[in-house]
Amino acid sequence: MKKKNLLILAFVLTLGLLSIYLIKRDDSSSIRTELMDFAVKDTASISKIFLADRNGNSVILKRQNDGSWIMNDSFPPRPDMKKYLLQAIYSLSVKSRIPKSGYNNVINDLAASAIKCEIYLKNEEKAHKVYYVGGHTADALGTLMMIENSSIPFVIEVPGFNGYLTPRYSPSQAVWLEPIIFRYQTDQIKKIEISYPGFPQYDFVIEKKKDSYSLFMPSAQNQSSGVDSVAIDNYLALYQQVFYEVVESRLSDFQKDSLLKTTPLTQIEIESVDDVKAGITIFPMAINENSMSIQDSVGNPLTYDLDRMYGYLWDKKQWVVIQHYTFDKLFRQGNNFLLKNRQLKPLLN
Repeated sequence: MKKKNLLILAFVLTLGLLSIYLIKRDDSSSIRTELMDFAVKDTASISKIFLADRNGNSVILKRQNDGSWIMNDSFPPRPDMKKYLLQAIYSLSVKSRIPKSGYNNVINDLAASAIKCEIYLKNEEKAHKVYYVGGHTADALGTLMMIENSSIPFVIEVPGFNGYLTPRYSPSQAVWLEPIIFRYQTDQIKKIEISYPGFPQYDFVIEKKKDSYSLFMPSAQNQSSGVDSVAIDNYLALYQQVFYEVVESRLSDFQKDSLLKTTPLTQIEIESVDDVKAGITIFPMAINENSMSIQDSVGNPLTYDLDRMYGYLWDKKQWVVIQHYTFDKLFRQGNNFLLKNRQLKPLLN
């Protein structure tokens, strides 16, 4: 009897192990490997990434010959967005298969709102990898994805990352635009011109002449002598990274046209040593529902926002919101760059 019980126990254990094996086989080995293969391990060979959704948004990221990237053949993409997308593409791993109970819902969601991702490699016209990126799982620790021409969706993760990956695949150009206005090293600036249409006496032009700088103040009608090259170097260093806050989306076309017809606060134009020009025209922002202060220190109502302004970027033909905190230190007057005025003070102070 004892021997019989042991045989029965062995049979039950064997049956259990066989069941586990069959389940595992159904979840993995019965699925073609290519339907689970989302990652691209050789990201250095990626030449183009195309992202699109069903709302008409799309982004094309292309690697240039020098290794840099460009978005929609126009602007460089945000370095952090590019970095995190490539990290995801390299590390994608199947976390689990979608259970049968949730299969229909996931398929419907992917059909309605998934982002299509096409990845191309160097010297290849056909996409190396195409898959669809959906939303996140209930715990927000997995992302729903499915290879093109497959009917089997998976929960995908990046090992070690606690979150979902959909934002990294955003097809919105606005998300990919780096909020940069100026990015120049000091030796890259050939000429910079600052004008104050309402106060022309403060206008000035700094131009590099071989190994020195010239300073011209239109109000003085001539080139100034006694230029403080240290002060100019310190000032030009402020243009290494000048960011805007957000792209302006609330102004109507009529409001934008009206602003352009008013007298701006300031205009900044930079010409690089490569003879490429970039500039911004700055306008005051009226008090609005987002203004942090609506009264001055004695209780009088303010007309303009003390923290933010509007900027119109010449090269991008784009309206943005900028901060006084970022720009006030750029507002100088020509006299600040003369040796007799050794202090470099903001115009507004």
